[in-house]
Amino acid sequence: MVPVAVVVCSVYANLSYTVTTSAGYRFFPPFEAGINANENQHLGAGTEYAHIGKALVQGKGFADPFGRPTGPTAWMPPILPGFLAALFWLSNGNGNFVVWTVVVIQVLVLAGTGLLVLALVRQTTSRIAPAAAALIFIAALLGDFRLSFQWTHDCWLVLLSLDLLIAGLCWFRPLHTWKTAIVWGVLGGLCTLVNPIVGFAWGALSLMVGIGERAWRRLAVTALVAGLTLTPWTVRNFWVFGRLITVKSNLAYELYQSQCLQPDGLIRRPTFGRYPGGGGSREAREYDALGEIKYVDRKWEQFSRALGADPADFLDRVAARFIGATLWYVPFDPAHETTRPWTVWCSRLTHPLPFFALVILVLTGIADRLHRTQWVVIGVYLLYLLPYVLVSYYERYGFPLIGVKVLLVIFAVDHSKISRITWPLTSVRRWSRPL
Repeated sequence: MVPVAVVVCSVYANLSYTVTTSAGYRFFPPFEAGINANENQHLGAGTEYAHIGKALVQGKGFADPFGRPTGPTAWMPPILPGFLAALFWLSNGNGNFVVWTVVVIQVLVLAGTGLLVLALVRQTTSRIAPAAAALIFIAALLGDFRLSFQWTHDCWLVLLSLDLLIAGLCWFRPLHTWKTAIVWGVLGGLCTLVNPIVGFAWGALSLMVGIGERAWRRLAVTALVAGLTLTPWTVRNFWVFGRLITVKSNLAYELYQSQCLQPDGLIRRPTFGRYPGGGGSREAREYDALGEIKYVDRKWEQFSRALGADPADFLDRVAARFIGATLWYVPFDPAHETTRPWTVWCSRLTHPLPFFALVILVLTGIADRLHRTQWVVIGVYLLYLLPYVLVSYYERYGFPLIGVKVLLVIFAVDHSKISRITWPLTSVRRWSRPL
């Protein structure tokens, strides 16, 4: 059911490329004539990842993140640009080949995430039918249709990394033997090179596993292997920039952007009008004039001055990010609150469900012990969101948690044993097995 639904939704979304008149876009989300929301071409042409990938193919090295000749960079982590560079090289620079390859992979990752959700539901729940879990997951994809099927960025790769992290912790027993500890360390290093926040979650959860199993030596080996996996990239950055940059260089800009370029702590579409990627913006001119390292140093100074001038304002922004990430949906485009109020309010009704589910799980888990898998899912949710809450957040950053959020809701319904809620979900158990 899940793979078929994902493929059908993706095909439907990309049929928008067959539209010949702007009026025809009313048949595709957001169902408004003249508005084409399909931006799957984005990763093939318009992201830092794509620009760096093209620079690699052109022999410039890891450089030019904004499509301008700005020189070497560590603005983005290396895995995705390297993958895109391979696709550009294989296709002789054919952007359409890159786009459609990524779309297919994204479909596979979404389908795989759904199958992972079903497997964990079968393993840990007693009252929720897998068929009901499949329907909930599909509903979550439909609720996030744009990010699921009309947008290509790094979400699919971050989602894949989180899937592997969860599957490894639930089934792999990463610190059980020396061999598994080595494999787990390599995975941790690669996840960090995909996204440092996934690496942070990996590290914290690995530490918890090591403490719980008292596997101190194997934990040390895992950490060593992860560090060795990161070493080539870190050495490259030190060689090029003369300083230690473990994964990416733009943390200072993220802090500055959240503290100095917007009225609250949440990134909105107008904020990106000032992004260094925009050739005419003040930030772009400053980046080009100073170079990447001096630019991020200046952003750190500006953020530090703003923080020192009003520490309470920083805490207010952290609180706003926490609420935006967990309880109150804030659309990326502020205009949607007036142009698409029903869509926004539907999102606001569903957005807090995973966090409420987490609270229910923790509270009911005091009296009724939670399954190990449920603790893993809770840990991934909290550890992944924590850095975004502290630094910078908008809805795209939360999308890779889609499988985790669905699992939290299902676990909470199952664990709370509220029969009036669970009855519709358990009544379909008879026909759920074929899934």
